[in-house]
Amino acid sequence: MIGAKSKMLYSGNFFIILFFIYGISFFTMGVIALQYQIPKETSFPLLRAIKYLGLFGIMHALVEWLIMFVLTDLFPKEKLFLLMSAVLLNALSFTTLFYFSIKIVDYKGKHSKFLEWLPWIIFALWVLFYQSAILKNGGLSFIINVEYDNLCRYFIGFPAAIITATALVYNSRILKIMKLQRAVIKFKLLAASFVSYGIFAGVLVNRRDFFPASIINKQAFLDIFGFPVEFGRMISAVSITVLFIGILDIFRQESDLIIQSLERERVASQERRRFGRDLHDGIIQDLFASGLQIESLLMENEVEVLHKELRHIKNDLNNAIQKIREFIEAISTTQMGMDQFKMQLDESIDNFKKITKAVIILDYQIPDITLRYLSSDKLTQIYYIIQEAISNSVKHSKSSAINITISYDVMSVVAEVKDNGEGFDIKLYRNKRKFGLSSMQERTASIGGMLNIDSSPNGTTVTLIVPWEEGLNE
Repeated sequence: MIGAKSKMLYSGNFFIILFFIYGISFFTMGVIALQYQIPKETSFPLLRAIKYLGLFGIMHALVEWLIMFVLTDLFPKEKLFLLMSAVLLNALSFTTLFYFSIKIVDYKGKHSKFLEWLPWIIFALWVLFYQSAILKNGGLSFIINVEYDNLCRYFIGFPAAIITATALVYNSRILKIMKLQRAVIKFKLLAASFVSYGIFAGVLVNRRDFFPASIINKQAFLDIFGFPVEFGRMISAVSITVLFIGILDIFRQESDLIIQSLERERVASQERRRFGRDLHDGIIQDLFASGLQIESLLMENEVEVLHKELRHIKNDLNNAIQKIREFIEAISTTQMGMDQFKMQLDESIDNFKKITKAVIILDYQIPDITLRYLSSDKLTQIYYIIQEAISNSVKHSKSSAINITISYDVMSVVAEVKDNGEGFDIKLYRNKRKFGLSSMQERTASIGGMLNIDSSPNGTTVTLIVPWEEGLNE
């Protein structure tokens, strides 16, 4: 009885309104995503991949409007062509969402390239089978369109929505570390909305003879719950769009924090320049003056004059020593930041270049301003581990090239030192408890990091992974 009443209640005009609202929701999200100005310093994977979500929104909106035109029956002769266009565009939009989900997972393992290609491989296979079915049938048909629309929802749309939801929950952990609790809630609600959308758009499909469409389908859902699947899809789309727009406020907050960080860095830079001026104008000038006094005394023969001038010089030197102590005390209270870390790394590499013929290249990928935080102690330990790895390559590997890469993701800093030398037996060195390796391992353990050393006759790679710490770099 519920199913019969529902079919009478939900007329064609009702579905036209549903598809219009459904489409306008995703179209709004797509336009906003594509127009959003991405800060260069952002470390949020979602923000770096936002254009793909925008493309999905625009294309999926067009799909819903094409179906809306089919329902209006304004173009009866073109109905089958419009339906085919909607099916193809729907598969492409789901593929774009699938690709977006892979990008925000931000996986950097050895299979990362394959994962990025996976959505497009599935789409290509779907298109190939779809075209084969059309050729086998001798032309377009309503049944082929419905069946292959179901398949694209099963194998592209549903996985895309679920992986997106999973990646959003994963990203929310980073926001939690950054103490952005409201953002965590919004990310989790957005993830729930994508799960809902994945069920309504990727599982509840048109009824067909094959499993699971023969049992779990739109018609069965309408009979049980009394409202159409399209209504659930529309609610999910509106929810996704509203939450997405709210999340953009978080990104604006990130931009504000970056501006604050830049201001703090500007103040710190001014302070360092002030220390430099004080050192030059005060201490160095005093020492220079003392030097001139000593030089003039070399020509003096009167003992009393010598004693008097020497006491004067002694006082000047004592004053200079006191100023140096004050200067050292002032700069020693300054914690090492990412900028000082990079400067020390550059300086260390320049020193290594003077004692080796190997080409040493540093690829430093961490932006000058980042909202992630590492304490001065951790940065110091990372610096010494990298320095030890470079030193081992220079002394023992007989390599012609040493590449140092400092990169990052949402969870950690990754440092890699790779050479093309002759390598060594790691087990043998560990058994001998070589001081260099044991020191690196002890330093890594002290900062909660992970150290991996991979060596072969073709070279050695040292990889250090250190998780970001909680809070922002104040």
